[in-house]
Amino acid sequence: MRRIIMRILRLYGCLFFLIAGCAGQNPAVADKPVLPERYSMPAADHVTAAAPTGAIFNPAAKNIYEDDRAHKVGDILLVKIVENSSADKNAETKTSHDSSLKGGVSSLFGYESLFRGRHGAQTPSLTSMNADLTKSFHGKGETSRDSQVTATISARVINISPTGNLMIRGYQEVRVNNETQHIILSGIIRPEDISSDNTILSSYIADARIEYNGVGSLSSKQRPGWFANLIDVVWPF
Repeated sequence: MRRIIMRILRLYGCLFFLIAGCAGQNPAVADKPVLPERYSMPAADHVTAAAPTGAIFNPAAKNIYEDDRAHKVGDILLVKIVENSSADKNAETKTSHDSSLKGGVSSLFGYESLFRGRHGAQTPSLTSMNADLTKSFHGKGETSRDSQVTATISARVINISPTGNLMIRGYQEVRVNNETQHIILSGIIRPEDISSDNTILSSYIADARIEYNGVGSLSSKQRPGWFANLIDVVWPF
């Protein structure tokens, strides 16, 4: 009896440690966030400073006829993120099928008397066989989704493609009351799409990747607890 009790206690102990391991902890907010790697964006080439020649002209200086729009590696521009998306889809299918069959035998070489009823006065009629079949189907589906993101972020030109397009990347982090919100932006733009005030809309960014999420107490409350996730895994229905 004592061995059985010890085995039960060991089993409960193993289950306790297993469930505790599934619980986990809320991720700690790092003091210095690390910018995620952008595998779709090539790394910027290292630009070496030109050696001084003693002349008045400096090739690294700004041209007097240049505008303030970003056009080379390291330049910064302002990206206005305005993303609105809406999708609705409805589908409905209806099918029906009706069929009927009626038949009978009124004369069969004199053998119809064998089918007479108990009283001997009933013979098969045209309605002695009757079959009906009705089949119908109705299916309906509907889905709807809306999303809206509005933000402003500064991005940096990290490389220039052979065709002259600019590859940009930006990262912004805001922390309020131990709740960290960050925006990550990357993509490819055309220099001619940049406005005169050095801004560009997110709709002009090709291969755009925009992430807007957060880490902290509020974000953790939006996820179900570990026990609810465990029930979802083991619940068979």
